Amino acid sequence: MEDNPHKRIRVLYVITKSVWGGAGKYVYDLATHADIETYDVAVALGGTGDLAKRLEDANISTFDVENFQKSVNPFKEIGALFELLSILYEFHPHVVHANSSKAGGLTGVAVFIYRLLTGNRPKTLFTVHGWAFLEHRPAWDLFLRRLASRLTARFQDVLIVISQKDKAATLSYNIAPAQKVTLIQNGIIPPEFMSREQVRQKLGVDPSVLVIGCIAEWTANKGILYLLRAYRDILQKFPETKLVLIGWGEDEEDLRKKSKDFGVEESVLFISLSPAAPYLKAFDIFVLPSLKEGLPYTILEAGLAEIPVIASRVGGIPDIIEHETHGLLVDPASSTDLSFALIRLLSRPDLRIHLAKTLHAHVCDMFSFNTMLDRTTALYQDEAVSSQSKQE
Repeated sequence: MEDNPHKRIRVLYVITKSVWGGAGKYVYDLATHADIETYDVAVALGGTGDLAKRLEDANISTFDVENFQKSVNPFKEIGALFELLSILYEFHPHVVHANSSKAGGLTGVAVFIYRLLTGNRPKTLFTVHGWAFLEHRPAWDLFLRRLASRLTARFQDVLIVISQKDKAATLSYNIAPAQKVTLIQNGIIPPEFMSREQVRQKLGVDPSVLVIGCIAEWTANKGILYLLRAYRDILQKFPETKLVLIGWGEDEEDLRKKSKDFGVEESVLFISLSPAAPYLKAFDIFVLPSLKEGLPYTILEAGLAEIPVIASRVGGIPDIIEHETHGLLVDPASSTDLSFALIRLLSRPDLRIHLAKTLHAHVCDMFSFNTMLDRTTALYQDEAVSSQSKQE
């Protein structure tokens, strides 16, 4: 890597997967909106998926960490560690900003070794996009995840949490001391939405039909199974409705099978496309039935599209939605709660309009991307000063 003649702050983002999910969008937005006169940014990530392609299109330098993968494999973890060390030697960052649990842990160790070997002291930040130890898992599994989270935090100079719940959990479970923890909620860049008529035509959905929609990865943590079960009840009362699931993921085959088993297959559309936000105005109701969340961009985007929202009471979702004011909150993993909330909104067009308008105003007022960007890059400035003086 060449010397940095303008003494820009070199920021290396690290993320495990190259998919266009919430963490991927977070990294993309920060990397592509950093002031190029102040920052020289690059992204290390696993795979060559949609996130890598978008970064390449935006002329952001990327490093492929071939051994990054979701499952635990000691040989792959060691391989990823050596890859990260190589990237650190090549890029010589002043700030390393990790995202996702595996990236946080391995990057922290890699930077620790890099500091010992070179004398350079890049500062480390880790954004928590929802703690894994808050998921519904066996007690022994949660214990190990809490232990791993504490170890990850020890290697970080700053922990950024994106929701009040994650901040409270960080402190109550002694993951990190309070002085290390900063709450910075996600901010949203308004997407361009297609009109309702245009998007309904593209999806082949009758303009007069009520559409329930969900945009999410097709994985267990997103709770799509519970939405399909609830939709089975909905069709008995509202047989003309459609359920549109826009996403991607490892559970697609199983979810398609479940829709057939539940007898709702003919009324459910599975659609894989990206970006998905432009299609939001096709929906009359947006549902996010997650079992685990950080602070989901999809709800912020639904708010900007003025679509009423039903969502699980998990993670940072209550930071966005006050129940009965900005939307309806339901217990996670409860098809019954989802059914009741859906029936209520399907029966009340006036309530749909009211909740959509209040959520729109709330998102516009409280979730500014510029605020998020300024607060995050202020941490880069604070953390990079001593590092830059040592390296240049």
